[in-house]
Amino acid sequence: MILLSRYERGMSRSAVFTFFLVLLTLTALLSFSSVLMAADQGTNAPAAETKVLLGPAPSENRYDVLSKMIAPMAEVLLGGKQASNRALTLKATVGQVAGRLPQGIQGASFTLKLQYPGCVLLQAPVLGESVTVCRCGDNVWAIPGSKVQFLLSQFQHKPRPQNTGVAPLQLPFTAQQAVLLPALFQLENLSDVAEVGGALCRVISGGLMPEIGKATRAEDFSAKLWVCSDYTPKRIDIRRSDFAMSFQINELSYDPVFPVSTWQPPKGATDIYRCDAAHLEEILYVVMNSLQMTASDKPWLNEGPLPGSLGQ
Repeated sequence: MILLSRYERGMSRSAVFTFFLVLLTLTALLSFSSVLMAADQGTNAPAAETKVLLGPAPSENRYDVLSKMIAPMAEVLLGGKQASNRALTLKATVGQVAGRLPQGIQGASFTLKLQYPGCVLLQAPVLGESVTVCRCGDNVWAIPGSKVQFLLSQFQHKPRPQNTGVAPLQLPFTAQQAVLLPALFQLENLSDVAEVGGALCRVISGGLMPEIGKATRAEDFSAKLWVCSDYTPKRIDIRRSDFAMSFQINELSYDPVFPVSTWQPPKGATDIYRCDAAHLEEILYVVMNSLQMTASDKPWLNEGPLPGSLGQ
């Protein structure tokens, strides 16, 4: 929760990274494009075909549906002993935004790859071009390095360097505790079904349990999920008192492992920023707070001080 509160109190773009954690842990208790700068427009199957492939919407108890969605994510993020898949690919597009979030982030697409232990790769549009950030073990690299280094020099309230351990990202719970995540939520007793991208989905909505919301200063947090027949989310909406945003999930797939080349800079790349894993958070912070900004924008001017920093 310390990690989440850090991003939450940064500039408004940090809400995007909040989503990133919500989706992957569904909730690590609150919330990139692709290299092609598109939302994979050519890969979506026709609506009728998608329905046939994905089947009917899940009909179980809403907490069971949520649990089945979280389970494979937790295997990748936390490396369960019986896990057959240790890697995932996520491709998503920012949909509607409201409140303090700038309209300019609408339509931004991103690609994320995770692998246990200790590997994560993010590709997102920043200041007019695609930026890639990658961690594998204790090594972190980012391209174009000059742009990332420039952003690091401009943002003044970056998270402090810290050891993230062997997990791809630092999370506030263990593999054993992950199975209890659905119990942290108070879900509405509904059985609504809706279509998203040609797939029939179970609609699940709610917020954190009151005591959890109070403890994490997130009483105003609520979310809505559209979960299809294979228990992957197709859309997620997040709302707080001062902003709301939605995400279309274009792809969420799992693999036993990715090729070693996934975690290496492209051949011929020379403009590379390198550091150790302790600095991953601050790089992700400056990148996600600059999502889809143009080359003339200055996102650091909207930055707010982090909790516990001077001036709080």
